[in-house]
Amino acid sequence: MLRIKQLREEHGWSQRALAAKIGANPKTVNFWERGVCEPSAAFVVAIADVFECTADFVLGRTDDLGSVNVQRELSEDEKNILALYATLGEAKKKQLADFALFLSGRE
Repeated sequence: MLRIKQLREEHGWSQRALAAKIGANPKTVNFWERGVCEPSAAFVVAIADVFECTADFVLGRTDDLGSVNVQRELSEDEKNILALYATLGEAKKKQLADFALFLSGRE
């Protein structure tokens, strides 16, 4: 099962907003989400890029978002958070990850 709707809603985007980001028609995004048709490989890659996950995650083949190297710069806050995270012990890293899941509503 495709995860396009799940990812789009987690980001608070409308079908029109997602379509604009990947160069698709909003009706096509609606068709993908309803299972009327499936996106081409090029659109699966575009969706994975915009949501910073793997194509396999978008396609529902894995629950692992994967290690994706998306071409974007990290914000200063993101860099600071990663630097602090690297200094933590394993138990504190787990606590931080659990708290991040709680904040995101994905727990």
